[in-house]
Amino acid sequence: MLNKLLFIKILAPLLVFGALFGQDDESGVKSSQDLYVAFDQTSGNTNNLVSGVEYSYSLVGDLGPLTDSEFSVSFGGNYATLEETPYALDGNFHTQFDLWANQTYSPFFFYDYSFDRSLGLISRHDWALGGKMRLGKIFSVSYAYMFEEEKYDSVATFSRHSIRPKVKLVLADGAFFMDWRSFYKPRVDDTDDYLLENVLVFSIATFYDALSVDITLSHSFVSKYEGNKKVLKPLEEWESVFDPDYGDFVAKETYYKDTDMSVSIGFSLTF
Repeated sequence: MLNKLLFIKILAPLLVFGALFGQDDESGVKSSQDLYVAFDQTSGNTNNLVSGVEYSYSLVGDLGPLTDSEFSVSFGGNYATLEETPYALDGNFHTQFDLWANQTYSPFFFYDYSFDRSLGLISRHDWALGGKMRLGKIFSVSYAYMFEEEKYDSVATFSRHSIRPKVKLVLADGAFFMDWRSFYKPRVDDTDDYLLENVLVFSIATFYDALSVDITLSHSFVSKYEGNKKVLKPLEEWESVFDPDYGDFVAKETYYKDTDMSVSIGFSLTF
């Protein structure tokens, strides 16, 4: 079981990394880091554990001959159990390089790795090339062509489009921050097979400048689980229902749902 000691082991090297690399470079290159941790454990009549961690690091400026560029790395994960039985286990890793990051047009490259037990996703790898266009101070839109390797019960390799509008709003000298982005990811060879992801983040500064309260709303849709294309979960993940004929609980066929939604509230530390 994940416990507090494990979180200490995770956070300690991150804090050391921040102390070593979190300062601005004399050449004008700026770095920043953000850490978000959530942990809740209940024991007694109900034994429940909910935990999560997210970390991001970015380097912005003139990186050698590459002017006004940004390099970023982020990763995170969530783990939850009820009566010591896992019901949520997901993780992700993302690294990206943007050339001319703060200008009107910006080409970029990124790599993604993710997995999600609740969706039956064993692993997904994405390598992508694309470009971003800014339209005013708060709105931008980007497009990427992705090469994907996806593993559910079998491995498939194909390409996807990724179209992403984004709204980023900063008010009160950074005391309030809103970030909304939506990703539409259809397969190149079959546009009926697509992923849809929406993320809305509100960040409100506290009495301590580096500490903020974050509210995150997320929504995801997987077309392969929609309507008549329902996919049965493994037997061990079927729901239990009470059968009066047997006088006991029995396993009931359970299918993956096409839509997931979540709301989280926590604290993030920027250093």
